[in-house]
Amino acid sequence: MSARVVVVGDVAVDVLVEPRAAAVPGADVPARIRSRAGGAGANTAAWLAHLGSDVTLVGRVGDDPAGAAAGAELRAAGVATALAVDAWRPTCTVVVLLGDGERTMLSDRGAAAHLAAADLPPLDDADHLHVSGYVLLDPTSRPAGMAALAAARAAGLSTSVDPQAAPALGPAFTADVRGVDLLLPNTAELHALGGAAEDLLDVAAAVAVTDGPRGARWVDRRGTWTAEAPPAEVVDPTGAGDAFDAGLLVAWLEGAGPAAALRAGCAAGAAAVAQLGARPGADVRR
Repeated sequence: MSARVVVVGDVAVDVLVEPRAAAVPGADVPARIRSRAGGAGANTAAWLAHLGSDVTLVGRVGDDPAGAAAGAELRAAGVATALAVDAWRPTCTVVVLLGDGERTMLSDRGAAAHLAAADLPPLDDADHLHVSGYVLLDPTSRPAGMAALAAARAAGLSTSVDPQAAPALGPAFTADVRGVDLLLPNTAELHALGGAAEDLLDVAAAVAVTDGPRGARWVDRRGTWTAEAPPAEVVDPTGAGDAFDAGLLVAWLEGAGPAAALRAGCAAGAAAVAQLGARPGADVRR
């Protein structure tokens, strides 16, 4: 039986923009523009379901067509949803500027920023809680993230957090996540948190660091393990970290050791970058 995972995080619409030429102020620049389902929490939940997990996503969406469509798409992908509906604010939207294998994101969290502790379902039937750092880093949604972590500890669940936003990280975030079982930063986020995974072992029991095409590393008090990233043509890096989280968590929660869990995470991340969009099974031609 697969582990029952609850993910707390954003549901969003990603607007992917690939300019055909350099942007010029005041000009009309041709671009390829596509909309895809997104949101860090929703992406991880979708990859968890794709990889066989029993997963529930907790989030907040607007009372709008985007929110209704997002919930329906997640449920069709096998994700159970606990989505509060905000009558005043729109569903989160992220504009993703793509170029040369890199991305720049312009985010309006909208309803997602107002996730509240009252929106959280009971965790009695779950095995693991995963929290997106965006929830904790926004002062408005932070109380919900903190309440979820406290409830998980009280219920005896294992916990994981992906920091997800290097520029916003600092000592306050470290204090918020102290006691989690697994911290999942990329190298930029690790640098913002002090630069050494070993120094975070008084915060988290284990730290799994991603480094793009250079693979990933797991550090805990027993030692260090590494895994190489599989070769992949980078079509769109959006959601690669979210997919890595899911791949690693599925393997780890099924009893895999650090090296095997890292390999599973890297495989999911490689699958994510090879397509346009952050969810499994996207069609790059649409």
